Amino acid sequence: MERIKKRLSAGFMILMLTVSGCSASTQEEPKNSGGSGKSSAMESEADADAGSRQDADKGYDLPISQSAKEEAEADCRKAMETIRAIYAEADKGDALNPMPDREVIFEMYEALQETGWPVTASGFHYIMGNDEKMEAFLENCLDGTEGELTLYRINAGGGLNRSHFLFDGTDMYVTDTAAAWNAENSPVISNHSLHRIKEWKYTEKGWFSYEYCLPEFPEVTEIANGNNLLRVRPMPEEYIKMAETYLLPIGYMGNNLLRSDWDGDHLEELDYNGLYEYLYVLKNQEAMAEEAYAGGIPKEEFENLITEYLPVSAKDLAGYAVFDAEKQTYGWEHLGPVTYAANRFSSSIPEVREIKENPDGTLEVSIDAVCQAMGEDCVISHILTMRILEDGGVRYLGNRVLGDGLKQITEYQYRLPKDQR
Repeated sequence: MERIKKRLSAGFMILMLTVSGCSASTQEEPKNSGGSGKSSAMESEADADAGSRQDADKGYDLPISQSAKEEAEADCRKAMETIRAIYAEADKGDALNPMPDREVIFEMYEALQETGWPVTASGFHYIMGNDEKMEAFLENCLDGTEGELTLYRINAGGGLNRSHFLFDGTDMYVTDTAAAWNAENSPVISNHSLHRIKEWKYTEKGWFSYEYCLPEFPEVTEIANGNNLLRVRPMPEEYIKMAETYLLPIGYMGNNLLRSDWDGDHLEELDYNGLYEYLYVLKNQEAMAEEAYAGGIPKEEFENLITEYLPVSAKDLAGYAVFDAEKQTYGWEHLGPVTYAANRFSSSIPEVREIKENPDGTLEVSIDAVCQAMGEDCVISHILTMRILEDGGVRYLGNRVLGDGLKQITEYQYRLPKDQR
């Protein structure tokens, strides 16, 4: 864990995977498996009137008893008190939208671990504190054993989401409670919700996938995505380091480095104009100033960065990428509605499954694309060939999508139309 903490200071702009209903702990011993006592979720259903029961059959917007709300609020306040001093003393940047940095979030994460409850945090995709309790709860549920467990997630703003899971032997329910900070650094409970979980599974790789029951047609004209995906069983630290340092800054959105077939002899299909901003973050550990590149990226600046990370020549780049010979600039556009067709796969995160070292010192990294929005711990598998340099830098040398993976995902949309090349 100490090695993980040291890596957090690297400051990479990592894709944030929003996970609904994750959380950390109060200072009481967690109830990992149930006795015969009636749970918060079951109390809520028992307290519902006949009309509410009809709604409860749908599995969403279920009534929550006053006692269940009071218990959830007390737990949240106790957990928030555990991290209050850390949050209050942290530099949170913009006063209108306070956002603690990654190291502060990790400090909160460590503090909540000491309470004994399972805990995770926004942006920490591969670890969960006190994971053994969550795994024991899920394995008991798989055996049909009744039980309940509370989990907390620290969100990007430094607040908490508390999720209380209940399994009654047949169905699983989750009561979610959100807590935020006010201007005086005091906790404020913002909302409660109770849902039945439509489907859930605990995968062989250690991911907890579950889907909320939500309104469907014809009740609504647009169906919300109720999928959630949590890493329970921790990955090896070597794999976490590889993913966080060299893969997450690239990801699957806005560029096709990890989602296409290419190598040193086949470089023409890479989206260099889209990839530039991600390599910029990797090198400079901060986002590029978009306004500075509204008129395009200067030729030398673009070519120096791309050729540092990829086995492509400056001469070939001018033919592969969108390049304005008259202005001597490479094209660039902000990733938005015009340049990006929203799809679930793009929000996937790369999970390292194996690292193989070749005789020439290059690495073959086997990767699964894990997609929370799809509720899948492996949408595609691919092998990335790369070389780690002595200074910690990297050269990406090729990628190969396995099987029929490319047929399983949405066709990639280039940042700029290919006919502009």
